[in-house]
Amino acid sequence: MAQSNTAQAVLHADVPCPGCGCLCDDLTIEIADNQLVSLQPDCPLAATYFEQKSITAADCQIDGKSATLETAIEAAAKMIQSAETPLFFGLGETTSETVRRVIDLADRAGGIVDAAHPSFFDPSGRIVQTTGMVTCSLGEIRHRADLVIFWGCDPQTTHPRHWQRYSVEATGRFVPEGRKGRHLVGIGKQNATTDACDQFISLDPTQQIAALHHLLTLALGKPSDAAKLKEQLGEAASSLADLHQRIETSKYFVVVLGDGFLRRELGRVPLELLAQYVRPLHEKTRGAVSILKPGPNWVGAGGVVASRTGYPGAAFLTQGKPQFDPDNLSAIKLLAQKRVDAAMLWEGPWLDQLPTKAKETLAQIPTVVLGHRPLSIDWTPGVFLPVARPGLSDDGTMSRMDDMPLPVRAISNSDAAPALQIVDAILKEMMA
Repeated sequence: MAQSNTAQAVLHADVPCPGCGCLCDDLTIEIADNQLVSLQPDCPLAATYFEQKSITAADCQIDGKSATLETAIEAAAKMIQSAETPLFFGLGETTSETVRRVIDLADRAGGIVDAAHPSFFDPSGRIVQTTGMVTCSLGEIRHRADLVIFWGCDPQTTHPRHWQRYSVEATGRFVPEGRKGRHLVGIGKQNATTDACDQFISLDPTQQIAALHHLLTLALGKPSDAAKLKEQLGEAASSLADLHQRIETSKYFVVVLGDGFLRRELGRVPLELLAQYVRPLHEKTRGAVSILKPGPNWVGAGGVVASRTGYPGAAFLTQGKPQFDPDNLSAIKLLAQKRVDAAMLWEGPWLDQLPTKAKETLAQIPTVVLGHRPLSIDWTPGVFLPVARPGLSDDGTMSRMDDMPLPVRAISNSDAAPALQIVDAILKEMMA
């Protein structure tokens, strides 16, 4: 930390950024009078996270009316304690330490915890437990991958510094030339990322399963029906066969996936087939699957729930012991079916993507909302508790999209309390 030339301004180096799942930890941020003066390197997601308006303790509300923090905590505790089946979700917007305390609170209340991102379908936790899946860190991609396949994703738009820092432009130990030493392939629908790739394989979503079966057949050395392949995949069949040969001759390949590949309506099938395809390839080369997961801490929240309950991402705590029902447990489904009678959640951009039925239920049941920015929802929560922003005015631990835990730290002051302190106060009020 060094003093800048600006009066009363302080430069903070190597700042982790919770703007997306990359959790880049190389930002330089200048703060003066608790206000952001400058941010480097330029990243639209980092700018959005750090520059958005903060809130203060005075923004605390009960039923849309101003309230003191003490009264709001009492009201929140009563609301949760009175519910038969409270739901705790939106946990990816807070630190892992806070999520641990939320599980204690849910256990005390006999509720349901869902740490999954409501609109991003990620079955990797279950695939690891069943089929098994070869994954890697972002550092491995940077230092080893000479073949990068972007399937159903657009990191140039959703995770801009992933392209710059890890998968394409960065120089690595075994890829010293950076972009020149990598061959890039885009699969799926055309976007900003596929336009910048060396090769593009146009694939309709309806062809995805057939394409994965084709690749798996090639990896296992089994015969294919050429006429059937032509009917199902058209010109993409030969392009996929060429890609398979390139994968086998690569030094290290990585398949980067996004929500265009991981589609809820297909369940675990696409990722399971891809995991089965990647495994036998290790007889000839090395490679991995990497998922462009959202941030800031949805990965860390799921990991905390798994470590505390034994189940990946979500658990019933309604009967004194954790129970698991992955097909019926998602927050979206529980809200749509009106199976919960109260909710405690963290405000964030993900709320805009909630289905209409889930929003309608939230507007009808008692809710406790914690947030570090002005509310942007179209319904009034029963209790709104302002909290400090992780990575700006609150510290703790968050996990990168590759499950790498990183410390985030407070670099400015806020009179809003840390979320961990708020949750702890609600739990103590319930136990009083």
